[in-house]
Amino acid sequence: MKWNLRGVLCLLPLVLAVGLSVSLLISPTATSAAEEPILIGVPLPFSPPGSVSQGSEAKAGIEVAAQMINEKGGILKRPVKLIFEDSQGLPEKGRAAVEKLITRDKVVAIVGENHSSVGLVVAEVAHKYGVPFINVNCWSDAIREKGYKEVFNVAVFNSKMAMAGAELAKELGLKNVIAFPENTDFGIGLAKNLATYLKEKSPATQYKYEVLDREAKDHSPAILPLKKSPPDMVVPILDPPGGYLVINQLFEHGVAPTAKTWLLDLDALAELPDFWDNVSGGGKNLMGVALFHPKMKLTDLGNTVRDRHMKATQREASRVVFQGFDGLWVAADAINRAGSTKPDAVIAALQKTKLVASRGTVTFDSKPGPTFQQWVDMPYAIIQFTAVKQPLADAPIVYPPSIATAKPVKP
Repeated sequence: MKWNLRGVLCLLPLVLAVGLSVSLLISPTATSAAEEPILIGVPLPFSPPGSVSQGSEAKAGIEVAAQMINEKGGILKRPVKLIFEDSQGLPEKGRAAVEKLITRDKVVAIVGENHSSVGLVVAEVAHKYGVPFINVNCWSDAIREKGYKEVFNVAVFNSKMAMAGAELAKELGLKNVIAFPENTDFGIGLAKNLATYLKEKSPATQYKYEVLDREAKDHSPAILPLKKSPPDMVVPILDPPGGYLVINQLFEHGVAPTAKTWLLDLDALAELPDFWDNVSGGGKNLMGVALFHPKMKLTDLGNTVRDRHMKATQREASRVVFQGFDGLWVAADAINRAGSTKPDAVIAALQKTKLVASRGTVTFDSKPGPTFQQWVDMPYAIIQFTAVKQPLADAPIVYPPSIATAKPVKP
């Protein structure tokens, strides 16, 4: 075919128009790809029988983290988007939720969960698909003892709380202790851990535990026998609402707290925002684990999280807010350092984490066992309420001695 100059000039506008059209088609696609959000799956209990209050608190902390990450330009210059699923505190619901998040929604990481029985199932699904899972509030040692490379933990863990309880028993010189754990991996696991550490720290203390159904409404058959032979301490280990119910019934039956019997909550219920809405007189003189107390030191970042939460809700943040925040903050940091959302790259980055978060500098232990890929050095305290409806900020810290502001008192 022969071409002349006039023919080429005639075709030139058409060629330019076609080229411009192609350019217009390509450019928006490239831009949208660069701005496509990074999806993070968040399974939490938002309805009964799960601990709705703890699910809501974790959600609040994760949302603060997402806001701050996006304000700073996102992850890998892409916005982070959270996809929430309700686990209801039930393993089968949790499994279905995480399967959906990974296979249908295509999330790059899972950040969340509250109940250990659900956390164990989430760990299995995350391991199956090779997707990183940052556990924000499941305490059971069994989760870490699996040794799955995908599972990382910013919450406290059973062994640490059991050791705290055993050391307090030694400090108080207790002769006999009874625990009431819920019938879950978390409850039974912590009760067994407490037995182990009491033998080590306070061998003179006699100890037993009786498992309670977390969904039962009347625990009188287990509580009433204690009136005839009161122990030195009762330790309820149940998530809400079961934990609140047991505390109330111990008080109503005159078992604990009394001049004879201490009451120690090892499930950190005392710092939850709905504690006094569900516990009346039974909360006075109760001692409880607090993984955050307003008198405990936070990082500068933690103070920012606390202020943001206070501004949004007009109330103090609980430790679950900080745990949720730290979970997403750690995940975002790892993805940024990996320079990729590919699971293996993110997991490798998570293993090398050394990050200032809300409560301290997060690192993950590599030792096999109950501390595997666990942040070991998170702070904690044991507080005691000395008045009904006492704000957490006014409750004295009674243990450990290094940060105590008062000594424990009985009625």
